[in-house]
Amino acid sequence: MSTILKNGIRRTRFGLMIWCLIAGLVAYLGIVEYPVLAAFTSEMESAIAAIPKLGQLIFGVYKADVTLPLGYYIVMYYWIGLIIFVHAIYTGASIIMKERRDKTAEFIFTKPYKRSAIVMAKMLAGLTSIAVICVVTIALSLGGIIQATGDTSLVGAVLISGLGMFITQIVLMSLGLLCSAVFKTYKSGTSAAIAVLIASYILMFTVQYFDISGWNFLSPLTYFAVYDTTQTGLNPVCIVIAAVVTAVCLFITQRLYRDKVMVG
Repeated sequence: MSTILKNGIRRTRFGLMIWCLIAGLVAYLGIVEYPVLAAFTSEMESAIAAIPKLGQLIFGVYKADVTLPLGYYIVMYYWIGLIIFVHAIYTGASIIMKERRDKTAEFIFTKPYKRSAIVMAKMLAGLTSIAVICVVTIALSLGGIIQATGDTSLVGAVLISGLGMFITQIVLMSLGLLCSAVFKTYKSGTSAAIAVLIASYILMFTVQYFDISGWNFLSPLTYFAVYDTTQTGLNPVCIVIAAVVTAVCLFITQRLYRDKVMVG
């Protein structure tokens, strides 16, 4: 199993470096621009106020006070998430099925390992991948904020939002894994996963637009919404929901891959 895990990490390391570079640069370069943009806060506030509520949600500026460093970080978190969350669900959808796409399933799935052990090793490789990109992004976000503001009081808010981001990544990766198990081909599995992510964003916008926080469980992107997380911390109920969704997805994935035809 350790050999399969190492192989999974090795095969994705180059792509992971690119994802980390993109997400890290967006986080760092975007945040260090805060002092420049802070000089035009009145203009920014006026511009944001002129945008309809739905537009503010789509552009990630809803409820964000961009005159404050934390408010600006909340906006940047939204844009960083567009990269991080796509990576998470794509990783889940592709980490196993790419063996079939690349014609290496015959090698992996005919080895004297239990199918469940192979799938678990691939899951752990995916978990490693999303953990790395999360750590890199949060570290660069912290570096950017401290450099731009010199204010270390924001460290706690950034770290707690980063933890929420990582849990969300885990949920999305598990949904991607489920898509890969349900669908027969790499293309259909990854397409379904991206469709799930788009639906999650639509549900998030719907919940926030109508202010129906009791329906946060509909979208994994609302479990740990950055504004709420930085204000009150992680919601224990949402942690439980995230754990249940992840466990169910992984359980079904294991069961489906047990009988899934991967070779031939």
